[in-house]
Amino acid sequence: MSDLLNKAKFKARRGLNELDKILVPFVEKRFLSLDNSQIDQLFELFEIDDVSLADIIIYKKMDYPIKLKRIFEEIFEFYSEI
Repeated sequence: MSDLLNKAKFKARRGLNELDKILVPFVEKRFLSLDNSQIDQLFELFEIDDVSLADIIIYKKMDYPIKLKRIFEEIFEFYSEI
């Protein structure tokens, strides 16, 4: 699991500072509580470009891919707490 956690921490560092402030703490605080399906979704989410991710997570301009619903809901919940 530590290899996956390290990989997730690396991938959470994005080109946009706003995303870094959400995704890096999310991975640090919530990764170990995610189930395997959510971990798979998280790594799929990391493949989305920064502008689209910012539009989904921060600016709510785009709908998230429905197949990634569970992980986006986790991130939205986390983001509302910070």
